[in-house]
Amino acid sequence: MPVFREDRPVAPASQRGQVYGFGPFRLDGGNRLLTREQEPLALPARAFDTLLALVQRPGQLVTKTELLNIVWADSFVEESNLTVAISTLRRVLGEDPQDRKYIQTVSGRGYRFISPVAQIAITEPDRLPAPAPESRVVDLSPVDLSPVEASEARSAAGALSGPPSGSPVEQVAPVRAAAPQQDARPHRSRTAWALAACLLVAGLLGGTAWRVHKARAASFHIASLVVLPMSGSGVNDEELMGMTDAMIGQLGNMVPVRPLSSVLKYTAASNDVQAAGREQQADAVITARVTQNAAGSALEVELRRTGDGQLLWSHSYRDASDRIARIQSAADRDLTAELRKLVVDPPASVPPAPRALVDPAAYQLYLRGRYFWNRRTEDGLRHSIECFRQSIQADPNYAPAYAGLADSYALLASFSVESGKTANPDARAAALSAIHLDPTLAEPHASLGMIYFFTDWNGPAAEQEFERAIALNPNYATAHHWYALDLAAMGRFPQALYEVHRAQALDPLSLIIGTNVGWIEYLDRRNGEAIAEYRKVLELDPSFVRARTRLGIAEIRGGDMAAAIKDLQIAEKESGDPYVSGLLGEALARGGHTAAAEKILAELQARSASKYVPPFALALVYLGLDRRAEAIKALERSVEDRSTSMVYAKIDPSLDELRKDPEFAKIVAKMRF
Repeated sequence: MPVFREDRPVAPASQRGQVYGFGPFRLDGGNRLLTREQEPLALPARAFDTLLALVQRPGQLVTKTELLNIVWADSFVEESNLTVAISTLRRVLGEDPQDRKYIQTVSGRGYRFISPVAQIAITEPDRLPAPAPESRVVDLSPVDLSPVEASEARSAAGALSGPPSGSPVEQVAPVRAAAPQQDARPHRSRTAWALAACLLVAGLLGGTAWRVHKARAASFHIASLVVLPMSGSGVNDEELMGMTDAMIGQLGNMVPVRPLSSVLKYTAASNDVQAAGREQQADAVITARVTQNAAGSALEVELRRTGDGQLLWSHSYRDASDRIARIQSAADRDLTAELRKLVVDPPASVPPAPRALVDPAAYQLYLRGRYFWNRRTEDGLRHSIECFRQSIQADPNYAPAYAGLADSYALLASFSVESGKTANPDARAAALSAIHLDPTLAEPHASLGMIYFFTDWNGPAAEQEFERAIALNPNYATAHHWYALDLAAMGRFPQALYEVHRAQALDPLSLIIGTNVGWIEYLDRRNGEAIAEYRKVLELDPSFVRARTRLGIAEIRGGDMAAAIKDLQIAEKESGDPYVSGLLGEALARGGHTAAAEKILAELQARSASKYVPPFALALVYLGLDRRAEAIKALERSVEDRSTSMVYAKIDPSLDELRKDPEFAKIVAKMRF
């Protein structure tokens, strides 16, 4: 959120013009220049001002508010701007995350410059010495330079000064012409001088261009990433999607990565990498191709910058066996190392990819399970459960398979495919098994939080698990998303909106996250804002049933029964969900279509004999028909079923007309949420 600052004076001009030395660095405030052993370093203006403010008070705590007052005195900004500036400084200064030598974080308060600082006495004429000609050896080997630096350096040196890669850029001395003789042609000497001058300028420009390009490459950083669905041959679509999801999960420990559900629409035929990156609002894009045949397995990976398509990194992996997991583990490891150089504020450590030694059959089954899970349909969830179970049979110690199984059962309950009472035991057992086998996985902690929230109705326990998941992987959008729902159910709406917006920032095009932004606003009695959010989602995908359903709910509460009936009829036709049928019955009843509502009620009762129908759906129709006693009984059965719809009972506007009913009060008290 924006940080509003009090007015404070900036450092005096005399201090801003002082020159400071620390370690191999020299900071010239007057000329706004940072050098390392006399070599200029590229530094954004705000980062320079931040460094100057810290260096001027060595050893002292400089609070975040003070830094914001000094550096951003002319604008209102978020605290994250300061975080980015500090991260940029640490990267330029070459700080080790495990051994800070210059900038120390004082948790929750600010920063302290801990290196000894010397004030350097310097006379004004000496401040900007004339540049002397220099000879530079531009080493463009990939050992010393990143691909983007190497590419841009080759382009600058080749175009302007012309030496081959790895050769020195030599200075060209002026050519002295011999004293003219009687028959000498003056234009020859002029030509020689002109040629010498051109070569000299080209050499100098080559060195200058190299420094400019290198500074530009060094200043580029990645704050978000998208991994496009992998393509390949000899590997089926389920395995490719699973491998994509696995890479997303691993790299998400380093930087926010768009989840698989947001990139499924991109195919191998959609080869416009930059367009995909722009649409996903990501700084860089990863593409990969998998090949598996009799000769073994191969994986080719590329990392490109979204803005201009520049290749930042690429590598090919080969393995004579059929262990795709082995080469993907190597790719994930190398990508993580490369991203550490480019990410704004990399974590101190990243959990290693856990797949290198997994049984190949277990891994393939796990990939298939994740593919079906991401389809988010009843059929897909049941297929995913079967795949995860088979993966566990192939390798009983493979933690991600248990995490996938827990996720599948959790969604079965939240989608009202099964009652919470039925799905809960299997989901809990799978999540706890995954945590026991690998405590570093974020996913099972989030799944366990979902179980505590949706079916145990234990908000504080759920909160603890969601916070644990976020601590393990701050870029796991699902953990922030589910945590927001838990907070909303407890009536903590400002914090809930903060978390759901964090999830949305990590996955901007997620339909379900966008829908639940509206759902939290609806629960907070902000009906108009909720309707606006639902319509935004439906603009992206008019067929997204959850948004259409929630729009119908908001329209019922707003009294627009005609619109609600229209939207809920569309949602029911596309989903066949009995919960949606219950909502439609309520809208019809409140709109005066009693016979139609009674018909839906009878159909739901008949359907419940062969398929799970949430009692909450029946309660909604009863409420629409003003049959409150029967609605109360249906809600009592919902409690016995551990229905996920009941988790919002304390704050759901749909149940407001029952708030003063003592029987309803008993139901809410029984839930102990």
